[in-house]
Amino acid sequence: MNILVTGSAGFIGSHLVTALNTRGHTVTGMDKRHGTTTTILGYLMAVIRETQPDVIVHLGASCSTSLSLEDPARDFTDNAIGTFNVAEAARLAGGVPVVYTSSVKVNPGADGKIAPLGLSKRVGEDYLRLYGDLYGLPSVILRPSTVYGPGQSGTAEAGWVTWFLRAFLNRKPITIHGDGTQSRDILHIDDFTTLLVDITEHHADYQRADPYDVGGGPENEVSLWRLLHWLTDSGLGRIGVSYDERLPGDLQHVVTDNTAITSVRGWTPAIHWQNGVQTTLEWMRRHP
Repeated sequence: MNILVTGSAGFIGSHLVTALNTRGHTVTGMDKRHGTTTTILGYLMAVIRETQPDVIVHLGASCSTSLSLEDPARDFTDNAIGTFNVAEAARLAGGVPVVYTSSVKVNPGADGKIAPLGLSKRVGEDYLRLYGDLYGLPSVILRPSTVYGPGQSGTAEAGWVTWFLRAFLNRKPITIHGDGTQSRDILHIDDFTTLLVDITEHHADYQRADPYDVGGGPENEVSLWRLLHWLTDSGLGRIGVSYDERLPGDLQHVVTDNTAITSVRGWTPAIHWQNGVQTTLEWMRRHP
C-alpha cells in the first residue's frame, strides 16, 4: 500500500512509519518539523497527487493542553485547519480514506469546560463526519487516552508519564496541576501502533461515523499520585512536587471502554502499565 502519514516525525508517527515500513508498505511522511505542514492546502494536495496514497493516517497536530491555552490560534491552525485540509484534499483526490487520531480531551473536563485542544480536535472530527455525509469520504476516528512509551520526549507539555520518568532520572522537581488524583488508562505505544497498523491495512472494516474510544482499559488506570509513589517505591528516590491550579478542561478520570474497537478485529491492549513504564524507564536511561 501507498500510505501518507502526517506528523511522521512525532512520537506516534515515527513508531507507525517504522512499523509500516517493516511490513513492506510505501510510506510518505509529512511533518511541520521538516517544513511539510497540513496547514497549507495547496501543498498537501500536491503531495497527494504525487504519491497517490491508498490511505492517509492523519497524526499531525498540536497535542498540549497547556500550549493550547497559551496560544489558541496556533492550536486552531495546526488542528482544526490542518484536519479540514486533510479532509478536503482527500475528497478532491477521489475520496482517499482518512485515519484520524483525535483525543479523549474532546470531552468536557471536571469543571465542565473544554480546552482549546479539545475543541480544535472536535472540529476535525466534525469535518470528517460532515465530509462522510456529504461526499462519502471514508474515515476512521480514534479518541486515544494517554499514549506513552520509548521515544517520547518527556516534558511538561507532552506526555505526563514520560515527564515524570525524566524528572526522577534527572532529579528535577515537577508541578502538578490539581491534587494529583486525576487518572488515565494509559496505553503503551506498541499497543497503539499495532492498532494503527491494523486499521491502516484494513480500514474498510473499521469505517464508521462514530469515533472509537481507545485506551489501556480499567487494568491500566493510573493516577498521577499512584505513578509518583510507584516510581519512589521502585528505588528511584524522591523528587520535589509542587501544586498549581487545575488546568481548564482537565479530565478527572479516564477509563476507556474498548468494546467497540475490539469488536472489529479483536485488538486489545497487551502491555500492562507497570511493564510498559519499566521498559520506558530503561529506554530513557539509555537515551538521556
